Amino acid sequence: MEPRGRRRKQQEGEEAAAGDKENGAGAAPPPKRPRTGRRPLADLPTANNASAAAGPPIQAPKRRTRAAAREEAAAAVEEEARKREERSAIVVSPAVARQLDAGAAQASVAPYIGDIDQYMRSLEAEQLRRPRDDYIGAIQQDINANMRGILVDWMVDVVDEFKLLPDTLYLAVSYIDRFLTASVVNRNKLQLLGVASLFVAAKYEEIYLPTVNKFSEITDGTYTNQQVVKMEADILKFLNFQLGSPTIRTFLWYAPRFFRRFLTSCRGGNSASAKRLELTCSYLAELSLLDYDCIRFLPSVVAAACLFVARLTISPKTRPWNLTLQESTGYKVSDLKSCILRIHDLQLGRKYPNLKAIKSKYSERKFGCVSTVASAEEISATFLEDISN
Repeated sequence: MEPRGRRRKQQEGEEAAAGDKENGAGAAPPPKRPRTGRRPLADLPTANNASAAAGPPIQAPKRRTRAAAREEAAAAVEEEARKREERSAIVVSPAVARQLDAGAAQASVAPYIGDIDQYMRSLEAEQLRRPRDDYIGAIQQDINANMRGILVDWMVDVVDEFKLLPDTLYLAVSYIDRFLTASVVNRNKLQLLGVASLFVAAKYEEIYLPTVNKFSEITDGTYTNQQVVKMEADILKFLNFQLGSPTIRTFLWYAPRFFRRFLTSCRGGNSASAKRLELTCSYLAELSLLDYDCIRFLPSVVAAACLFVARLTISPKTRPWNLTLQESTGYKVSDLKSCILRIHDLQLGRKYPNLKAIKSKYSERKFGCVSTVASAEEISATFLEDISN
């Protein structure tokens, strides 16, 4: 029997030999695994050459805010506008652009000038659109010319306070004279007729107009809203809703033949002189509204007379009328003489000297202070003679 210690050593030696045989250098290599598409670790880029080997890194998209989108859109619009300006062959100043637009408008109207002028002249002469020049005395027994002048003077202040268009004033005065031609009105209702006529004219001319209570309040509560509305209905019924009618302002500023020739013949090349002439014409035209005797003249005649006196005021030593104006307006000086003298008297304050609203209005800087300009006391007899060809 072998000793127990020897058997233990022999057993341990056999186990060690078996372990050496299994893990030793002489052991057979393990079978090779099939290659895949993966790159070995040694071939992968390191931290230093990652960008060069793998290309630019992929960044997470930034979040686009609404503010950024708006800024980008605004920048795109500005860029497009800049490109359009660069592509434009002609670059003009705003003043030149306005002149070009005006010239284009005049050119487009040119073929119709004769027809429009003829239509305006026919409208102003229609009997239904003309007041009687003797209605004070013949129709109205409680109203005189001075009361009418005071009413118109007050209406000028109302138009200025409400910031209404000048066209509204001219139409309203026309409604008053036409209404008084056929309907008897007591003096205590004359102001009601005036404020209701302004209300009707404002509805025709204005985009934004005061409400009826504003028109009743402007009379210091003398009349109620219901009274103003009732008078408005009476005016509309009498006029048969024919509210549009040529006025002095129509022929001064809107009638194509008159205005186009007025621009080319009277303005010259000086814009300051042109503006001064326009404002002086406006001043004289509003003064004519005060005078009851001026209603016997057609609006186109009063407009031409205002132009004559305005040119005389600005250039007292120059003949105010010429062949070009005679041709464009259709009036010789002899056709205008009576109206010219009345307008001149109004300008000098010989008539209605106590009515100051219009004079005060046109003494402001925004109107060129034209009412403060002195005019000749007398008009030369030579200037009042017809021009020979």
